[in-house]
This record gives sequence, C-alpha cells and structure tokens, in this order.
Amino acid sequence: MAYIVQYIKDFSDKEKVKNVCEKYTKLAYKVKIYTHSIYTCDFCMDNVAVEYSENPMEQAVLAADKLYAEKCQFYMERGGIYSVDPYLFPQAEKIKEMDYDEAIELSANGYNDISQDVILAAKRSSTRLEVLSFDDDEPTTIKEVAGVSEKIIQSITKDTDLAVVTLTEIPDKKGVTYHIFKALSDENLYVDSIMLPAANQHQQDISFCIKAEDRQNVERILLENHDKLQFKDIIVKSNIAKISVMGAAIQTQSGIAARLLEVLYESDINVMSIFTSEIKISVILERSHADWAIHEIHKKLIR
Repeated sequence: MAYIVQYIKDFSDKEKVKNVCEKYTKLAYKVKIYTHSIYTCDFCMDNVAVEYSENPMEQAVLAADKLYAEKCQFYMERGGIYSVDPYLFPQAEKIKEMDYDEAIELSANGYNDISQDVILAAKRSSTRLEVLSFDDDEPTTIKEVAGVSEKIIQSITKDTDLAVVTLTEIPDKKGVTYHIFKALSDENLYVDSIMLPAANQHQQDISFCIKAEDRQNVERILLENHDKLQFKDIIVKSNIAKISVMGAAIQTQSGIAARLLEVLYESDINVMSIFTSEIKISVILERSHADWAIHEIHKKLIR
C-alpha cells in the first residue's frame, strides 16, 4: 500500500478536506493526516486516518519517513512558497521547486509558515515536501535539487524586528569577543549577523543584530560587563530592516552581490552593512526603505 502523509492546518471546510482525501484514495493511496485543528473530521473514509497532535508538522514528516510515503503534503492557507510575501507584494511569484537548504535559509529569515526544525527533519530523511492549498493544485516542492535553479535569486525576505548594536574601540586581544557573546548567550538573547572588521591600532569595533524587543536587556548586560569587555561606547540603531535574498545559485555565480548593491544604489538606498553565506546575501538598511528595496530587487533580479 502506497502512502501520502498530509498536514492539514484547517478542517473547517470539511468538503474540501474530503475532496483531497478522495483524490488519493481513488488512486489506491492510504492517506495519513496530522492536524491541530479544533474541528473534527465527521466523515468516514476507507484508507484515511486522522491524528491530532500538538506538533502535527513534525509528526507528519516523521510518519512520512517511517511509512516510506511518496511525499508529505502541507495544506496551508495561502499555499506554496513565494518569491516575496504575497500579502504585501502583488508581484510575488510562486516558487515551483526549492532545495532543502534554500527553504531552511528562508525559514530562518522571515518565512514563518514552516519551521526550520520541520525542514531539517525532512532533509535528514530525504522526505519530499509539497506546500499547497485546497484551491491550488500547483505546490511548491521542497526536495534535494540537482543543480541550481535558472533563477539566481529565488526569494526575498524582510525582517524589521531588529536593532543593530555596535560596540566601539574594543581592545584587540584574545577572548574579548568570546566574553561579549557569552554574556548575551547566558541570558538566552538572540544574536545574528556579526560583523568584526580588522583591528586598527590595537582596537576594533564590532556590530551585530539583536531583536528590537531585547534592546534594553542587551544594553544592561553589556554595561554590567563593561569592566571585562572594555568597550568605549554602545551605539544602537533601531529603525532598521534586514533584507535577505536567497538562492542556491548564489554559491556558483559571481557578481551577485555587486548586482544587488547596484540595484540599491540606483534606487538611492544606503546600505549600512552586508552579510553573506553560501546561498544568502543580507543587507541592513533604513526601515523606511525596506519595501521599496524589495520591490526593486524583485523587479530587476527575479523577474
């Protein structure tokens, strides 16, 4: 018996749920559904089993691996994964296929429909994920992709819940940076996108991103440890946004950062900082410029 495992977020439209089940049972599949919906399934169907769970997405991926299911489907409100948030940007395009690593980066940078842990679990078990809705049969498929997409940049995310902290004139000696981030880690405070330029005259500045809501706690902890850390000043910028562009092709194509910065330059947008990984480029800029930056990047580098 072949299996299809599904996560269904909303059971309120039972007719749509029933139609989805019938679609596969007619093809001789056995359907295993996971949900945390408050609605109950009031229809009975051969080869369909429904389980309620506090962590239905994770359970669906684990079950798909255990049952050797052909795929694991997530039925979401908007269905699919888009090049940019479709609720905010009408030019958003559905992504047909994503590599696991692209999806993981996307989840880490503002896409909240599916958590990193779920995608990592799917990657570990090589479980094929499909993200779709009841009203759209064209899913976004997450799997190991051979080669890279024709599009260098697959998606763009925006994070405005951030602040940038800069510590100035830190002594250039062993252990100082460790003590900075150890003090913040001990308080379970989020830190991201660390920038540490080369030392100048035995001193250096260091910048990093934090959650905007953590600003007071971060400043308090750093000041409490001032004697150990020996920085001169703390500078915090709150009115900022982090724009991240992602795509597996970034690791194989040259000049992508230059093209991205060219788009921002032509749009008269100043970049405060830039951070890169194998498949991601992130820029820090003024929050008021974020939406325009996304619009221009999407128009010139995705379309």
